[in-house]
Amino acid sequence: MKTPQHAPHPPKSVLIADNDLLILEVVSDFLRASGFQVSVAHDGLEALELCRKERPDFVILDVVMPKIDGARACWLIRQDPALRNTPIIAFSSLSPQDFRNFPELSADAYVAKGAMPITCEHILQAIRKLEENVERPSMDSGVVGYKDVRPRRMIQEMLDERRHYANVLRALGAGVLELDPSGRIFMANPGACRILKAKEFHLVGEPLTSFVSVQDRQTLQDLFGEFAAAIEPQQCRLDVRLGDATIPLRLCAIIDGTACGSILVIVESAPQHFR
Repeated sequence: MKTPQHAPHPPKSVLIADNDLLILEVVSDFLRASGFQVSVAHDGLEALELCRKERPDFVILDVVMPKIDGARACWLIRQDPALRNTPIIAFSSLSPQDFRNFPELSADAYVAKGAMPITCEHILQAIRKLEENVERPSMDSGVVGYKDVRPRRMIQEMLDERRHYANVLRALGAGVLELDPSGRIFMANPGACRILKAKEFHLVGEPLTSFVSVQDRQTLQDLFGEFAAAIEPQQCRLDVRLGDATIPLRLCAIIDGTACGSILVIVESAPQHFR
């Protein structure tokens, strides 16, 4: 009598997000060689979209990334009922003290960036520990490789400035959105959430064009194309239909170096029934 043959278990999947291409290549190659199925993202917005689409078994997030930082991406993942229990590893050269600047970061493990051969082993160690533990490990047991990492003043100042900028936008009474050059939302302040009648975690990743009338979508998309190609700051004012109301928008192309890094959208005023 033949012994029943059991189908092999499919490989566990890992999503790693980092804007450093060399780190992405080295770590993803190592994890594939270790038997994992690996997807990569180059910023926090792409990480969130892939997470929603692929439902990975583990997520590895750099903390300081473009569009959405790793802490914000972590918070958004935790808001999604389908994703909130996904094990998340924060992967960063920040010191443990620096993490106080990211109150939204609720990772299950923390791995320090360092020499790549050692760092890759630390990532694998963190994944294995998360596989073994049903409950989230403590901060002490979940931190790997941070013994020699110290806070750096320049990084602290950069983080303070970034946090101040985000707080200013969120404190404004007017509706403010920040989009990537293709028109996808990656920040919505409380005013914008009220106008679009949705919570921020539902808005992030959505194209702004999906909220306006069909007649206005192409005009708005053409404008995003012009802004994406801009090499110096540009702005314009545009009225769009949202439901049965006309909403005035001011759009500004934000230039990082010589390319458009994002598009700032300000709702100049809102109809009475939105207030």
